[in-house]
Amino acid sequence: MRRNTMILITIGIVLFLTLTAFSINHTFPRSFHHTFTKTTDLSKENIEGLYLNDNFYSDEITKKYGKKTEQSRDVTGYDYYELRKGIEVATNKSGKITRFIITDRNLETVKGIKIGDNKEDVIKVYGKNDYFRSEQGLNIIGYVDRKNNTSIEFWLIDEKLNFYKLDNKSMK
Repeated sequence: MRRNTMILITIGIVLFLTLTAFSINHTFPRSFHHTFTKTTDLSKENIEGLYLNDNFYSDEITKKYGKKTEQSRDVTGYDYYELRKGIEVATNKSGKITRFIITDRNLETVKGIKIGDNKEDVIKVYGKNDYFRSEQGLNIIGYVDRKNNTSIEFWLIDEKLNFYKLDNKSMK
């Protein structure tokens, strides 16, 4: 009898912890979601013809946006530059682009999503292999491409897209 009680208590604790984790998983960090979210093909995602891991110091970028030397943010481990209003990039120490932050209302993703679109539009176009989390008071819908080690996150205010980030896996 005592053994059956212990088994039931253990099952109850495991069930409680599982349900609690699922109900608060939106507060877990990006890395948690990247581990458990099904993959989505993001291989064609680019920003004005630039891709993650492109060389920030290339002639192509300098010709298109001018030479960038002034950093837009002070972040340990990465250098941030504004290419133009509405497009910011982060680079690693070797000059590879590791993140795009897009706030330009006219700049669409490869699948046609742009600032101002609603949450349902994002899910309809990118699919249901998403994760949901919250950070800095905003709700975020994210997608992970395991093959290409990239992700895209759509940051929402009042269920509308406020900005989006295209990252490689190295971003923290």
